[in-house]
Amino acid sequence: MNKRLPLDGLKVVELATVVATPITGRLLSDYGAEVIKVEALAGDLLRPTGMWHQLPVEDDHNPLFDLCNTGKRLVALNLKSKEGMGAFIKLLERADIFLSNVRMQSLERMGIDYESIKDRFPGLIYAHFSGFGLNGPEKNKPGYDSTAFWMRTGGSTDISTPGAFPLRPSFAFGDIATASEFLAAILMAVIGRNQTGEGTMVATSLLQSGIWCNAVAVMNAQPQYGKDYPVERFLPGHPLADYYECKDGEYIAIMQNDYQKDRKLFADLFGLQELLDDPDLDTLTSMHKSGKVPALTHRMQDVMLQKTASEWDEILNENDIPHELAHHFRNTWQDPQARAVGAFDEVNYPEDVVTAIPRPPFDFSGYGRKNFQKTGGIGADTREVLEELGYSDEQIRIIEQA
Repeated sequence: MNKRLPLDGLKVVELATVVATPITGRLLSDYGAEVIKVEALAGDLLRPTGMWHQLPVEDDHNPLFDLCNTGKRLVALNLKSKEGMGAFIKLLERADIFLSNVRMQSLERMGIDYESIKDRFPGLIYAHFSGFGLNGPEKNKPGYDSTAFWMRTGGSTDISTPGAFPLRPSFAFGDIATASEFLAAILMAVIGRNQTGEGTMVATSLLQSGIWCNAVAVMNAQPQYGKDYPVERFLPGHPLADYYECKDGEYIAIMQNDYQKDRKLFADLFGLQELLDDPDLDTLTSMHKSGKVPALTHRMQDVMLQKTASEWDEILNENDIPHELAHHFRNTWQDPQARAVGAFDEVNYPEDVVTAIPRPPFDFSGYGRKNFQKTGGIGADTREVLEELGYSDEQIRIIEQA
């Protein structure tokens, strides 16, 4: 880290657990903000969660917790005690951003909801993350990636084929996507405050993000357009832009955007003379109206089964046709292109374990990013932070025992 950091000088207090909101805090920290993460005395629920996903959960070897919390200062407080809440308020007094995913009803009980503190901290950006939003009958309902982002929006059931088991996405996919969106909203609030001097509340939810990320499907499934989901295997929107199985059982994705321009190329390359001879296949619209999409998709699949994925890869590359072989998570960390663009931080753990931890997908010519740091145990930085707030040793002892 030699270049300047774009968020240097911003101070953030994070009162959040598990993935989405901590990832937002991690992104702010990576690019220069000082982020103080306040945990309960028992610690963030994420700390032991790695054991569900075949990851270690020790203080010195916890890749999942590190992914979400690298670079933060860790403070443990009992916010149910007067002393603990007093220290928390002192943290807010010097903060630019308060970041939380505690349900609003709980924040109200503690007296740190937006309405309760906005006048005391008029310049504070109050960033709140929830499962289902701050309004409506389900505003206090707990929400998680798999429930609010995926199941509620239709993603799990409809990104599949009829009768298939619902899509079970990789852990925290929706959380991380939403965290990245939330970062943008928070930085807009920072820009606004720089112009007006006034803070604001900014909020997002997994439900809203899940709808946003699946926007096209949410639109074309409406009755005025009538697209059916889940989509039948042999009824894609575009037969020349689909997934196909190859001779070796591997899959390949072909992406063809301009049907009119490339129709002859595909006819010659794949032996699909009907693309040129059948007037029903003149356009994608006529193809769908004639009901011939399934037949053409079956024909295309039969052709693809004649060669292995690597053979098709070579042919498609020679003809400059956008495509990609189906890869697997077990190999992603070794992907040469991903390595070339710096997609990972190499982190050394005990017993000579080296883990490739994905890093934020942002690169700047004029700014840098903090080096990856492993996190510590619960409250690892509590004493140091409290000393900076002006507390004496005796006062710190009382807070720690509260």
